[in-house]
Amino acid sequence: MEVIFCLNNNIIIKRKYQVKNLFFYFLIGVVQGLTEFLPVSSSGHVVLFGSLFELDNLLLISVVAHVGTLFAVLFCYRKRIWSLVRHPINKTNLNLIIATVPTVIIVLLFNAFIEDNFSTKTLIWGFLLSAVLLVIADFKKESFKPVNKRTALYMGLAQGLALLPGISRSGSTLVTGLLAGANKEEVLDFSFLMSIPIIIASAVYEGFKLMSAQITINYLGIFIVMITSFVFGILSIKIMLKLVKKNRLYYFAIYLIVLSLIILLFL
Repeated sequence: MEVIFCLNNNIIIKRKYQVKNLFFYFLIGVVQGLTEFLPVSSSGHVVLFGSLFELDNLLLISVVAHVGTLFAVLFCYRKRIWSLVRHPINKTNLNLIIATVPTVIIVLLFNAFIEDNFSTKTLIWGFLLSAVLLVIADFKKESFKPVNKRTALYMGLAQGLALLPGISRSGSTLVTGLLAGANKEEVLDFSFLMSIPIIIASAVYEGFKLMSAQITINYLGIFIVMITSFVFGILSIKIMLKLVKKNRLYYFAIYLIVLSLIILLFL
C-alpha cells in the first residue's frame, strides 16, 4: 500500500508541475506577443520572465514566440503585403531593403559581444532609454512627409541598435522615423513591415543554433507559446496603432521606468 500511495502522490505532483509549467509557457507567449510590437522591448521582457520562471529551452521558446508574432504582423498587414508581393518593384520594397541591410550588418558585428556582456544592469539602462525615446515621440510635431530612402536608412540603423538589451525595436524605429520628419502613421506601418525580414532572420538564426543542441521538447507548451504570441501580437498591433494616433506613448514610458526600479530594487 505504501508503494501505491507514493506512486500516486508522485503522479499528482508531476501533474501539478506540468500544469504550472504550461501556465508559464502561456505567460511567455503573452509577454512576447504584447511586447514585440509595443514599445517596451520584447527581448528584454522574454529574458527577464524566462529567468524568473526558470524555464528550460528558452531559446526554442524564443524561436516559436517569434514565429507567432511573425504570423500576427502577416495577418494584420496581409492585404498590404500581398500587394507588395504581387508588384515587387515599388518604393516600399526598396525602402525595406535599405532599412534591413544596416540592421543585419549591426547584428552580425555586435550580436556576440552584446550576448556575452548582457546583465540586468544593461537591461535597466535599455528600458530607461526606451522610456526617453517614447516621450520624445509623443511631443514630436506632426509631419506629413512620406517615408523616403533616408528615413528608411535611419530607421534601419535604429532597428540594429535595438539589439541592445531593453531597447525597444518598435519604439526606437518609430522615434527615428518621426525625427527624420516622416508622417507618424506611415512610420508606424513601415516599422511593422520592417519587423518581418528581421523576425524571419532571427528565427532562422536561432533555429540553426538549436539544431546542434540536444533538447527535450514540450510540444504542448510550444504550441501554447505560438498561439498566444500570435493572438496577443495582433492585439498589440491594434493597441499601438490607436495609442500612436492619440499621442499616448508616455504610458509605456511610465511603465518602463517603474519596471526599471523594480529590477533595480529586487533583482
